[in-house]
Amino acid sequence: MKAAHILAVAGVIILISIFTVACDKGSTGSTTAGELKNAADFNLEKVDGGTVKLSEYIGKIIILDFWATWCPPCRKEIPDFVELQKEYGAKGLVILGISLDQNPKKALPPFMKKYKINYPILLTDGKVDKAYGGVSGIPTTFVIDQKGAIYKQYVGFRPKQVFESDIKALLN
Repeated sequence: MKAAHILAVAGVIILISIFTVACDKGSTGSTTAGELKNAADFNLEKVDGGTVKLSEYIGKIIILDFWATWCPPCRKEIPDFVELQKEYGAKGLVILGISLDQNPKKALPPFMKKYKINYPILLTDGKVDKAYGGVSGIPTTFVIDQKGAIYKQYVGFRPKQVFESDIKALLN
């Protein structure tokens, strides 16, 4: 019985460590105008059919979110993204989620319905995360300006106010 208890405690510690790394590993993404680099273009399949090419959204503010259905911090951000898309979509915001799930075509449709996701969810091609410097933890989110340059990068959960502040700064 003691061995089982020790294994259970070790498992909990490992899970906490994984989620802590996912949330705390990255930078706040502050950049200056001289450091902006262009976002890598891609053409990815949407979970509900069709494709999305990032360059089609030049002229809009893009929030590009790498995430998965099994990730608690990712699930916590999604309602905020749904609200932001409702509030700022008509003003030039587009949110794109890139799923890193293992079996996305099975996992995503019921998840999207449950969370009322109102923005495109794309399927990774295994290359796009590398084009963005490799995704070291999820969620990893890029805010891309209207010219296609990466404005900010966040690794780990960020509250709605962080993204709203970035959106407002780019709208002005």
